[in-house]
Amino acid sequence: MPSPPLQAVSIRAVVIGVAIIPSNILWCVLMERVDGRAFSTTASIFFTAVFSLLILVMINAWIRRLAPSRALTQGELLVIFSMLSVATAMAGIDWGMPLITLMGHGFWFATPSNGWERTFHAFLPRWLTVSDHTALAGYYLGASSLYRWENLRAWLVPIGWWTVFIMALLWVMACLNTLVRARWTEKERLTYPMIHLPVAMTAPGGALYRSRLFWIGFALAGGLNLINGLHNLYPAVPSMTFNGFDAGQWFTVRPWDAIGWTPLAIFPFIVGLGYLLPVDLLFSCWFFFIFWRMEKVASSAMGYMAEQPKFPYVDEQMFGAYMAVFVVAVYAARNDLRAILIRAFSRAAKGSDSEEAMGFRTAIVGALGGVAFLTVFSYYAGMPVWLGALFFVVYFAIAVAITRMRAELGPPTHDLHFIGPDQSLTTMFGTRGMSGQALGAMSLYYWFNRAYRCHPMPHQLEGLKMAQLTRTSPRGLLIAMGIAAFIGVVATFWVTLHVSYRLGAAARITGWGSLGYGPEAYNRLASWIQSPLKPNIAGIWAMVVGFAFSGVLMVIRMHVYGWPFHALGFAISGGWSMMWAWLSLFVAWVLKSIVLRYGGLRGYRNGLPFFFGIILGDFVIGGIWTILGLLMDIPIHSLWSG
Repeated sequence: MPSPPLQAVSIRAVVIGVAIIPSNILWCVLMERVDGRAFSTTASIFFTAVFSLLILVMINAWIRRLAPSRALTQGELLVIFSMLSVATAMAGIDWGMPLITLMGHGFWFATPSNGWERTFHAFLPRWLTVSDHTALAGYYLGASSLYRWENLRAWLVPIGWWTVFIMALLWVMACLNTLVRARWTEKERLTYPMIHLPVAMTAPGGALYRSRLFWIGFALAGGLNLINGLHNLYPAVPSMTFNGFDAGQWFTVRPWDAIGWTPLAIFPFIVGLGYLLPVDLLFSCWFFFIFWRMEKVASSAMGYMAEQPKFPYVDEQMFGAYMAVFVVAVYAARNDLRAILIRAFSRAAKGSDSEEAMGFRTAIVGALGGVAFLTVFSYYAGMPVWLGALFFVVYFAIAVAITRMRAELGPPTHDLHFIGPDQSLTTMFGTRGMSGQALGAMSLYYWFNRAYRCHPMPHQLEGLKMAQLTRTSPRGLLIAMGIAAFIGVVATFWVTLHVSYRLGAAARITGWGSLGYGPEAYNRLASWIQSPLKPNIAGIWAMVVGFAFSGVLMVIRMHVYGWPFHALGFAISGGWSMMWAWLSLFVAWVLKSIVLRYGGLRGYRNGLPFFFGIILGDFVIGGIWTILGLLMDIPIHSLWSG
């Protein structure tokens, strides 16, 4: 039976999405950067976007009662949600926020003692940075206005170039998603766990909201959040959480002290999202988290950490694991990619890509052209062509690996801190053979490579999957997401600068993100220049070990039924975010294992509304606390710290 015809993306859906984006950007910037105690963009699904979707669903239900023909369809609601997700990523703590921080930090905080001016100022291109002292004074000290010409003028050129750069990055991601979508979605039938909640929220008929289990879960998580928020304001109210308790305090004697800071925390929405994950991944997440800790203990016991403090190079091992995920995903799709290449340049295959976000020829040429543009951009920023090209090959390999993880298994967080192409390439090649201009350009690229928690590429592909479910035009959705991304970038710059000139990025703005990224990037740059590095052989071997170990896990998984150790769990479990999430995922593993053991697949499906309620209850009450905190200038209760 032929598929129903595709529905065009309506203009009203795009208009509504564009209208909501600035308020979401404002919410994220004030919450994550200005206050710095609650975070939305460090989880795989943004609670600000889910909160806004729920408000729309409620308004839409009211409209459906009064004028059914004017109500938004599920497809329109999911288009708006996809737009919000992509736009919110632009303001994320691992995307837009560090970019704005890096643009002026190296100039304002240069002092005779740190020697930044003589060390690297000549290597920072002025068309990508802000060096005007008058403009920076208002930005950092506050009590000024962005709209004074001397302030605005200093930012316009770098903002323009960075906007072009960001849109080029997103374009290449969209092209790559087009090339892998059919394979992952239709042949491998990946489950896209992160879309289950918005799809259930917008389902025609509202079956989710008629479920008693949903409201029990909502009340449980929302009630806990309500009590903990009250405790945050009135300590006499007993707390219903122990989040932040450090298990590392129990291990003070060598070698066990190598375990380090290990928070014990249970976040209801992480438990709820964990229920959507396969049992083997849930097991692998908490198992390999402990595995990494034991690896550090063993390294300390054998004396390796005394000579090399980074040993056992956990970040480098995780990088190798991500590369293994990428290589295996591409290898598995090799025949499909070959067929796409042939079809793309064959006249006989006209129309074979009619249900894709763009034609295959456009995707192939667009991806190559986009990488070429980014390489040329980097050349003018100071990178030699070979380094710029290699930089973006590594970057997009990481991006594809993250997108694959999200599509296949939906981990609630993925970060890969401090081992993007800027760090991995200097580990492999050292810095002695790199010019100051090249190192300066790589340091400016720190903003989108410090971590990958709010990476936009998975949100693009998840949007395309939701479009497929609702028979919405993927090409129209891609255009809508592109518009949303552009509005998100512009709104992020505008909101952040507007607030910073009023409050002062180094004055009344208290969030770590306002100043924290600058020292990381520029102290590292100064170190690279002043003390050039040789290739780190131990770090390279750690990458090889991580790659090989993940590859072995994937091969065994293909041949051994019920193999409990998942390569993706190994890849994501050694980072910062997993320190906060591991115990919640352990709880989810226990609960889901019990449900499947005694209820089977039917029991799992029957339990979904309860866990959707857990997620939404946490998001709604936690989101309200953040809004009240910002409006009333009271301490914000954080529903997530990762």
